[in-house]
Amino acid sequence: MLSTLLLFLLAAALPAVSHPEPEKRYLSVLTQIYAEVREMGPYPGEEFTRREFFVGEDDDDTNKDIHIMVLIRSSESGEMMTIRVTELVKDPGNPQARLAANSKMLSCLVAGGRLEIQSSDYQEKDLDKLAPEMLTAIQNKKRLLKLNLCGSGRPD
Repeated sequence: MLSTLLLFLLAAALPAVSHPEPEKRYLSVLTQIYAEVREMGPYPGEEFTRREFFVGEDDDDTNKDIHIMVLIRSSESGEMMTIRVTELVKDPGNPQARLAANSKMLSCLVAGGRLEIQSSDYQEKDLDKLAPEMLTAIQNKKRLLKLNLCGSGRPD
Protein backbone atom coordinates (compact mmCIF):
# COMPACT_ATOMS: atom_id res chain seq x y z
CA MET A 1 0.00 0.00 0.00
CA LEU A 2 2.78 2.45 0.93
CA SER A 3 4.75 1.58 -2.20
CA THR A 4 1.65 2.18 -4.35
CA LEU A 5 1.13 5.58 -2.73
CA LEU A 6 4.80 6.53 -3.28
CA LEU A 7 4.63 5.41 -6.90
CA PHE A 8 1.46 7.46 -7.40
CA LEU A 9 3.02 10.59 -5.85
CA LEU A 10 6.19 10.17 -7.92
CA ALA A 11 4.19 9.73 -11.12
CA ALA A 12 2.15 12.84 -10.33
CA ALA A 13 5.28 14.91 -9.65
CA LEU A 14 7.21 13.87 -12.79
CA PRO A 15 5.13 15.80 -15.34
CA ALA A 16 5.55 18.97 -13.29
CA VAL A 17 9.31 18.49 -13.14
CA SER A 18 9.79 17.48 -16.77
CA HIS A 19 7.62 20.29 -18.21
CA PRO A 20 8.94 23.69 -17.15
CA GLU A 21 6.53 26.60 -17.21
CA PRO A 22 6.47 28.12 -20.70
CA GLU A 23 8.01 31.57 -20.98
CA LYS A 24 5.43 34.28 -20.84
CA ARG A 25 4.93 35.94 -24.23
CA TYR A 26 5.12 39.48 -22.88
CA LEU A 27 8.64 38.79 -21.55
CA SER A 28 9.96 38.14 -25.06
CA VAL A 29 8.16 41.26 -26.32
CA LEU A 30 9.67 43.34 -23.49
CA THR A 31 13.09 41.92 -24.44
CA GLN A 32 12.48 43.11 -28.01
CA ILE A 33 11.45 46.54 -26.71
CA TYR A 34 14.70 46.69 -24.74
CA ALA A 35 16.75 45.78 -27.84
CA GLU A 36 14.93 48.27 -30.09
CA VAL A 37 15.30 51.19 -27.67
CA ARG A 38 18.85 50.33 -26.64
CA GLU A 39 19.81 50.27 -30.31
CA MET A 40 18.68 53.90 -30.62
CA GLY A 41 21.37 54.85 -28.11
CA PRO A 42 21.58 57.78 -25.75
CA TYR A 43 21.27 61.42 -26.73
CA PRO A 44 24.63 63.21 -26.90
CA GLY A 45 26.02 63.92 -23.44
CA GLU A 46 23.73 61.44 -21.66
CA GLU A 47 24.93 58.23 -20.02
CA PHE A 48 21.53 56.57 -20.30
CA THR A 49 19.03 55.93 -23.07
CA ARG A 50 15.70 57.73 -22.80
CA ARG A 51 13.16 57.65 -25.61
CA GLU A 52 9.51 58.58 -25.89
CA PHE A 53 6.79 57.07 -28.08
CA PHE A 54 3.05 57.28 -28.60
CA VAL A 55 0.69 54.32 -29.02
CA GLY A 56 -2.36 54.63 -31.24
CA GLU A 57 -3.79 54.01 -34.68
CA ASP A 58 -3.18 57.46 -36.17
CA ASP A 59 0.13 58.43 -37.81
CA ASP A 60 -0.05 61.79 -36.04
CA ASP A 61 1.26 61.52 -32.46
CA THR A 62 -1.05 64.34 -31.34
CA ASN A 63 -4.03 62.03 -31.94
CA LYS A 64 -2.72 59.10 -29.89
CA ASP A 65 -4.02 58.11 -26.46
CA ILE A 66 -0.96 56.56 -24.81
CA HIS A 67 2.47 58.09 -24.17
CA ILE A 68 5.40 55.79 -23.39
CA MET A 69 8.75 56.77 -21.93
CA VAL A 70 11.50 54.11 -21.92
CA LEU A 71 14.60 54.66 -19.80
CA ILE A 72 17.56 52.26 -19.93
CA ARG A 73 20.42 52.79 -17.49
CA SER A 74 23.31 50.75 -16.15
CA SER A 75 23.18 49.30 -12.66
CA GLU A 76 25.50 47.08 -10.64
CA SER A 77 23.62 43.92 -11.62
CA GLY A 78 22.93 44.70 -15.29
CA GLU A 79 20.80 47.26 -17.06
CA MET A 80 17.52 48.57 -15.71
CA MET A 81 14.72 49.33 -18.15
CA THR A 82 11.92 51.47 -16.79
CA ILE A 83 8.80 52.04 -18.85
CA ARG A 84 6.28 54.69 -17.85
CA VAL A 85 2.94 54.47 -19.66
CA THR A 86 0.65 57.47 -19.45
CA GLU A 87 -2.93 57.43 -20.70
CA LEU A 88 -3.92 60.73 -22.28
CA VAL A 89 -7.35 62.38 -22.52
CA LYS A 90 -8.46 65.36 -24.59
CA ASP A 91 -8.47 68.70 -22.81
CA PRO A 92 -12.08 69.93 -22.91
CA GLY A 93 -10.87 73.56 -23.12
CA ASN A 94 -8.39 72.90 -25.93
CA PRO A 95 -9.24 70.08 -28.36
CA GLN A 96 -5.67 70.02 -29.70
CA ALA A 97 -4.15 69.33 -26.26
CA ARG A 98 -4.06 66.10 -24.28
CA LEU A 99 -3.78 65.74 -20.52
CA ALA A 100 -2.30 62.91 -18.46
CA ALA A 101 -5.11 60.86 -16.95
CA ASN A 102 -3.34 57.81 -15.53
CA SER A 103 0.29 56.74 -15.32
CA LYS A 104 1.75 53.29 -14.62
CA MET A 105 5.30 51.99 -14.31
CA LEU A 106 7.13 48.80 -15.21
CA SER A 107 10.76 48.12 -14.20
CA CYS A 108 12.89 45.30 -15.59
CA LEU A 109 16.43 44.08 -14.98
CA VAL A 110 18.28 42.90 -18.06
CA ALA A 111 21.34 40.80 -17.28
CA GLY A 112 23.00 37.75 -18.78
CA GLY A 113 20.68 37.79 -21.78
CA ARG A 114 17.59 37.54 -19.57
CA LEU A 115 14.91 40.07 -18.76
CA GLU A 116 13.25 39.91 -15.35
CA ILE A 117 10.44 42.15 -14.16
CA GLN A 118 11.39 43.86 -10.90
CA SER A 119 8.15 45.75 -10.34
CA SER A 120 4.99 46.41 -12.31
CA ASP A 121 1.74 48.29 -11.96
CA TYR A 122 0.32 45.92 -14.59
CA GLN A 123 -1.19 42.46 -14.37
CA GLU A 124 0.06 39.77 -16.78
CA LYS A 125 -3.09 39.87 -18.94
CA ASP A 126 -2.66 43.63 -19.39
CA LEU A 127 1.00 43.21 -20.39
CA ASP A 128 0.05 40.56 -22.95
CA LYS A 129 -2.06 43.20 -24.72
CA LEU A 130 0.03 46.34 -24.11
CA ALA A 131 3.57 45.04 -24.76
CA PRO A 132 2.98 44.24 -28.48
CA GLU A 133 1.31 47.64 -28.94
CA MET A 134 4.34 49.35 -27.40
CA LEU A 135 6.73 47.36 -29.61
CA THR A 136 4.77 48.32 -32.73
CA ALA A 137 4.84 52.01 -31.72
CA ILE A 138 8.61 51.86 -31.20
CA GLN A 139 9.22 50.12 -34.52
CA ASN A 140 6.94 52.57 -36.33
CA LYS A 141 8.74 55.55 -34.80
CA LYS A 142 12.12 54.11 -35.79
CA ARG A 143 10.84 53.55 -39.32
CA LEU A 144 9.45 57.08 -39.40
CA LEU A 145 12.80 58.50 -38.30
CA LYS A 146 14.53 56.22 -40.82
CA LEU A 147 17.02 55.03 -38.25
CA ASN A 148 19.86 52.91 -39.48
CA LEU A 149 19.27 49.60 -37.66
CA CYS A 150 22.85 48.41 -38.13
CA GLY A 151 24.55 51.74 -37.54
CA SER A 152 24.81 54.25 -34.80
CA GLY A 153 21.08 54.54 -34.13
CA ARG A 154 21.07 58.14 -35.35
CA PRO A 155 18.93 59.40 -38.24
CA ASP A 156 20.55 59.21 -41.68
